[in-house]
Amino acid sequence: MSTGTRIIQYISFPASDAFVNNRYQFTDGLEKLKTVDGHLGSFWGLQAAEEGGKTGYLVTIWESVEHHKKFTASDAFSAAMASLKPAAAGELTRFQFTGVRGSPIPGLQTAATEFVIVRPNAGTSGDAVTAAANKAGDSFEQKGYPVALGQSAHGDGVYIVVIGWPSVAESRATVKQEPFATAIGGLSSIATLEISHAVLDKHT
Repeated sequence: MSTGTRIIQYISFPASDAFVNNRYQFTDGLEKLKTVDGHLGSFWGLQAAEEGGKTGYLVTIWESVEHHKKFTASDAFSAAMASLKPAAAGELTRFQFTGVRGSPIPGLQTAATEFVIVRPNAGTSGDAVTAAANKAGDSFEQKGYPVALGQSAHGDGVYIVVIGWPSVAESRATVKQEPFATAIGGLSSIATLEISHAVLDKHT
């Protein structure tokens, strides 16, 4: 299934103690998104406990590039970001991805969401990364795991893969098996993969 022109807004950050201990105190910021035109859903949470639980995530899905651009230029965006600022203990990492393959929403709604930030090696073309990522995506889809691929909307060559899992343990065990190991190996041979797992809640 194609995402069409949908935008994946991905934000990660070192989580403050306030966010780790009670992130629901920051829901006012998410509430500001609910009525924005083109907003399809927000997902937020913490890095999986197996990986330390020290990184926060906020992923929002937008109907189109135009809707997202309109939002980021609005007072609502400034207000939402200001209200969420105390959630972070350091700098935010932000990406905007245009959907290439699949919908990210099923993977974001699972018990454990895997994020793979893909940074192509020097000299590697976007077509090569897309082909390798799609091959990996095929292996996950064939086994019933929801997967989506997005490409940076800013032309910097960065990609995101979103995979949904029943648990972090199943993710770690599965990717060591075939056909996953070969497909992932093909992608990692042409790009650097930054892999993390998160436990997310939906806020819409």
